[in-house]
Amino acid sequence: MIFEGKHLRMLGVSIFLLYLAIYYWEKIAGFLYTGFGAVAPVLLGAVLAYMLNILMDMYEDYFFKKSEKPIINKIRRPVCLIGSIVTIAVIIGVLVYLVIPELVESATILVEGIPNGVRALARYDWFQAIVPDNIVDKLLEMHWKDYIDSAMKFFKGGIGGFAGSAMNIAGSVFSKFVSALFAIVFAIYFLGSKEKFQTQALRVMRVVVKKDYYDKTLHYLNVCNLCFHNYIVGKLVDAIVVGILCAIGMSVLRLPYVLMISVFVGFTALIPIVGTYLGIAAGAIIILTVSPMKALIFLIFIIIMIQFEANVIYPKLMSNSIGLPGVWVLAAVTVGGTIAGIGGMLIGVPIVATVYQISREIILEREKKLGLETLPEIKNVSQERWTKIKNIKNKAAKKTEQRKKNGKN
Repeated sequence: MIFEGKHLRMLGVSIFLLYLAIYYWEKIAGFLYTGFGAVAPVLLGAVLAYMLNILMDMYEDYFFKKSEKPIINKIRRPVCLIGSIVTIAVIIGVLVYLVIPELVESATILVEGIPNGVRALARYDWFQAIVPDNIVDKLLEMHWKDYIDSAMKFFKGGIGGFAGSAMNIAGSVFSKFVSALFAIVFAIYFLGSKEKFQTQALRVMRVVVKKDYYDKTLHYLNVCNLCFHNYIVGKLVDAIVVGILCAIGMSVLRLPYVLMISVFVGFTALIPIVGTYLGIAAGAIIILTVSPMKALIFLIFIIIMIQFEANVIYPKLMSNSIGLPGVWVLAAVTVGGTIAGIGGMLIGVPIVATVYQISREIILEREKKLGLETLPEIKNVSQERWTKIKNIKNKAAKKTEQRKKNGKN
């Protein structure tokens, strides 16, 4: 292979940039961190705009859809934008109003009731048979009130220890508040002129990207948009269904805190896989403060309901959305949660779904170019063997039955 002068120059520049990146990595990382912090409100505004756009599009489809009056066309976008923002604000307000106070109160009741609960439990014969005598004696002798008071004093002392940095904390909170406010402003601007921004982005891409890659890039962006859109809508509908089923079941079983727990379980269902179980655990703890038996009934009911929802309702809701196998959903949630916590769990699934769909298209296209036939699915050998054995047994049973009939005749 003969290297031309252009290739050598590119190689030299690449090596020099790599050297700078390694030698001055701390300064470069600091610069990148500062730059990311500067553009964070814009990026967050874009994310908020994308989320709100789903709701705004739905409102625009129903806001005097057949009307051609100029005044309707003029106010359609502002009215629907304000409506979507108000809707999200109301949902967040309801969650905070219904869930947070009850959750704090129930946790307080549970903590205060630990001493009596442990003493009552330690007096049961079956508990004493399972737990060694020395542990039972220690549980009965423990001064739980003193321990709780010490923990509260330590907590208060820790809070007091941070008093010296109160100004820094207040400044950080104020900075986050300002960033969130700017993000909302950017989201409103993006949504108000989304067609204009889309046209500008397409014009830039058309000039920068080659024609062969331009169409593919648009197609891949469309696949990404569909995966994210369908996933968000599917999860929202699924969360609403989970909340409604939970409310109906708890009402029939006459369990306490129906509205609050149903809202909380439905909200946590937005987090893939682990979210529902977090809601179940919180609901069981809250009901435990009222009655341990009712908490057990709640656990039995909610486990049955979740199994029904996961195996019957959820597949139908998501069948036409992301089309991602369950193992990849679990992998996306695990890796996304490890990298970016709850946020990674939320966006990990649609990202993996996008990569999965694009990779599938690329492989199919490559197979066609190479003239390869699509491989059939690998069958379960053990299942196939068991089917053959079963058929042989059935044939033997049929022959025996036929002989008996012939003998009677």
